[in-house]
Amino acid sequence: MRRLLGGLMAAQPVAALAEPYADFGHPEQCGAYQQADYDRDSWFAGGEGGAVALADPQPVRGLNALLFDGMVVEEGFAEPAGRVMAVRGPLLGVEGPLADEVVVIVTEKGIRLLQPCR
Repeated sequence: MRRLLGGLMAAQPVAALAEPYADFGHPEQCGAYQQADYDRDSWFAGGEGGAVALADPQPVRGLNALLFDGMVVEEGFAEPAGRVMAVRGPLLGVEGPLADEVVVIVTEKGIRLLQPCR
């Protein structure tokens, strides 16, 4: 019975949940107003930043990166937000790894370096 239920649950469509992130070096943002969220469908910068829907994901050859078309979808309107690129991987320094995983969000407005909330 357990195997049957597990198989049925795995077959059901499940909405992807955005993973929570904080600015690198600021874990106190996790669970707070400043917390950012990212998944393959959306980007929310935290705080007063609007939600951006991410569409048409394109892989960047040779990198753990995706390039999207962004659309601001806040408060009932939809407006183009330009290109959004998300890069995920370890953060390296001259003496070795500085963090196991970071996410870099690149938009036309600038770059955010994020660490996972764990």
